[in-house]
Amino acid sequence: MFVNNQTNLISQTFFETNQTATKLAGSETFADYMESLQSSEAKKNSAIDKASTEFTFPLDTNKGSREMNLDDYFAPNSPSNEPINLLDVPLLLPSAHNVDTLAKYSERKVKDLMQEYNIPKPPATIEFDQEGQLVLPLDYPYSAQLKHAFNENPQVEKALSTTAALASHYVGIMEGQPFRDEMSTARTQADRDRIVEKHSYLFDDNHPPIHIVLSFLDDGSMFVGGRGGATGSETMLKVSS
Repeated sequence: MFVNNQTNLISQTFFETNQTATKLAGSETFADYMESLQSSEAKKNSAIDKASTEFTFPLDTNKGSREMNLDDYFAPNSPSNEPINLLDVPLLLPSAHNVDTLAKYSERKVKDLMQEYNIPKPPATIEFDQEGQLVLPLDYPYSAQLKHAFNENPQVEKALSTTAALASHYVGIMEGQPFRDEMSTARTQADRDRIVEKHSYLFDDNHPPIHIVLSFLDDGSMFVGGRGGATGSETMLKVSS
């Protein structure tokens, strides 16, 4: 079972607290003992604060820039009888900053997962099909181990799929940016007609979308890229650790 850094850090602090208390109880004064407990409590709180903020980042949402803890954001939802108003939940926007942040977070989590489950190397690529299902290379020798790790840690796969989804929307927005730029400077209807004709592929119902591919080096470094689109070429987003 994967144990995250926050749990290790807090467990270690509790262990140190108990060890200190055991040592002082038999040889020090009550005042010394209480002072030691207070010091240990401060260390524990500091450890919790550090663990809870390590994966907290400013992210672009529909409610403006928000500080969000991605460990909490991707944690499996526990059953609750309390109704949730979806309008109150901040939605991540497909911005370059968000894609970059999620990519680096996902890379870190995949590296930690591989180390925890003793998986020698990552797959060359990770993709998600139109139904959101995980797709690994057919020749990847550790598919069973990685899928098992994902099953026990669904938050990591969720982080990867969210990274791919936001990247897909971001690429789609950027693909249409030249059209919007040209239209903003068009002076006449003839100019607008010419620009629409030039970028007519954007309005084609059969326009192939760009498919996002998460590529990995043997050391676990992850890159976000895409293939397809109007030109059928491969695109590498400027997102890497």
